[in-house]
Amino acid sequence: MPVHPHVRRTTTSTRAAIAATLAVLVILAQLTGPAPSAGAQSVMEGGTGSLMEDPQPAPFYHADPAVLAGAALGEVINTRVVTMPAFAGYEVTEIAYRSTDTRDRPILATATVVRPPHARPNGPVLSYQHYLNALGQRCAPTETLVNPTLETAQDNAMAFLRVRLDQGWTVIIPDHLGPKVAYPGGQLSARIVLDGMRAVRDDPRFDARDSRFGALGYSGGGIASAWVSVMHHDYAPDVNLVGVAQGGIPTDMTTMARMIGNGPHPAFGLAFAAAVGMAREYPEDIRLEDRLTPEGWALFEQMKGRCTASLLFFGAFRSVPLVLQGGDLVAEEGLMRAFAENSVRLSPVAPRVPVFMWHSRTDPLVPFWDAEETAARYCREGTPLTWEPGLAPEHLLGAVEKLPAAMNWLQERFDGVPAGRACYG
Repeated sequence: MPVHPHVRRTTTSTRAAIAATLAVLVILAQLTGPAPSAGAQSVMEGGTGSLMEDPQPAPFYHADPAVLAGAALGEVINTRVVTMPAFAGYEVTEIAYRSTDTRDRPILATATVVRPPHARPNGPVLSYQHYLNALGQRCAPTETLVNPTLETAQDNAMAFLRVRLDQGWTVIIPDHLGPKVAYPGGQLSARIVLDGMRAVRDDPRFDARDSRFGALGYSGGGIASAWVSVMHHDYAPDVNLVGVAQGGIPTDMTTMARMIGNGPHPAFGLAFAAAVGMAREYPEDIRLEDRLTPEGWALFEQMKGRCTASLLFFGAFRSVPLVLQGGDLVAEEGLMRAFAENSVRLSPVAPRVPVFMWHSRTDPLVPFWDAEETAARYCREGTPLTWEPGLAPEHLLGAVEKLPAAMNWLQERFDGVPAGRACYG
């Protein structure tokens, strides 16, 4: 696979910016980080191990296989009413419903549905895909919003949704990495999101049979949302999806792999987690278990089941040769194929649904040029696109910079205002 012409080595200033972001999370991860488990020691001594996430023990997350296989896409199988500190005063229901993985096998997906007491019948419904960078089900919103921990507190910054809830919107927050926590499997996430929309539409308790649906996500949530816009026409054309707002997207995961490279990198923890997540979703194609070094297994045991802060902290300035036999990430053909399969820049399909897309020109972590190239192709192929480059100096600040514009754009779609095209900003 040829190297993208814009791929360049990480500069000193870029590394400094990433390291500054990492520093914000270090104390949090130090307070919550475990020592390597006994499982890591057994692997290092020549045993065998598994990269798969342990099944979630709560009954809510389980379904009889025959019931699951016989259910329609989006059919609700389990529910539970919960209270959440982030959404005090609203009706909160968690749903488990039928979806599919990337090989069309049935899975039980889960999501949180938040409704204001005054939600109007058939009112707007927003699916918000949070930036889930995770290797554990304990990081899923159905868990973290009910029982926030020190590690996940920074992942629950969802207060901005309360403004729209107060305007009568219903909000869906899916666990879009799925039961195997397959970060960053965008095609899997899109199926879970779209089937979550079907679930809310078809369940009478949510009174959304004729609702307009929208989607919103940034960074890891932007990957999920971008694939929702791409896959909607073929996977869920029955869903009345009126707009997708997506920002800070790694539109080409192969570029990200080349940017991380094989040397020490401050964001190596996210790259390692992405390799593990892809191995979980594509076990027949990616045999990462056969390639990890003893140090790689020790790092996995530290990161297993953990969320963003810990992934960044434990993986900071580690390198591919330390954790992978052969020491060359790009040479792992199965992994690179999975990255390519989950990269919207490399997909031949352009969205037909209206899209609001934003990305900071100065993002030090996720390359602007890939997003710009993707937006340009969407424009050429007729996507009703509003493209808004930003100037935020840091990746997470990029979410805040354009979020008000994205929410206002979604409001117009919910109000039935036709989407225009603004391809250059």
